[in-house]
Amino acid sequence: MKTMSTQCRGVLLSLLLSIMLTACSTIPAGLFSKNGKGKNPAAYEEALAMMESGHLEAAEEILLRLTKRYRRAAGPWINLSIVYSQTGRHGQAETAVRRALKLDPRSAVAYSHLGILLRKDGRFEKADQAYAKAIRFDPEYGLAYLNRGVLADLYLQQPEQALAYFQRYQELDGGEDQQVRRWIIELERRVARKTAQVSP
Repeated sequence: MKTMSTQCRGVLLSLLLSIMLTACSTIPAGLFSKNGKGKNPAAYEEALAMMESGHLEAAEEILLRLTKRYRRAAGPWINLSIVYSQTGRHGQAETAVRRALKLDPRSAVAYSHLGILLRKDGRFEKADQAYAKAIRFDPEYGLAYLNRGVLADLYLQQPEQALAYFQRYQELDGGEDQQVRRWIIELERRVARKTAQVSP
């Protein structure tokens, strides 16, 4: 079986680095409650702002307080997982996101983040299952398609599936992500070459 060229892989890996910055971002404001409705507490908004500005230690302190005050809310646990992941505490990151899923078993955001953690740990099939659940629970959640596309192409060697996931992400994103657009063009070329090679 042929693999992609070193040059092509290098281009895709550089795209991956920039894409993953988007894919690993904090969850959107408004997801504090289970149903995504209602106003976030000011402390939660402060924690999100701290995360976005790179003040992870301060964000962690606030989020830990919020997990004690709002014991039924999944949002603080998801964001704690992101903080733990960004500071190299991968075991704690997975524990936190699984805690979020116990509180909200249908959270597409939590499943998508779990997929990222599983991918980083080399558990690719489990990561794919996590992304599939994210998409099942929220078919409009674009980052799940983006993350699943990265997994399918670079780790599972499934370019056709990756192409479909990236195209769906672009539909949901309005086609604005130029890095993903370049990845789609590369995938289209590879899929076309593969199809031509197997044609009689």
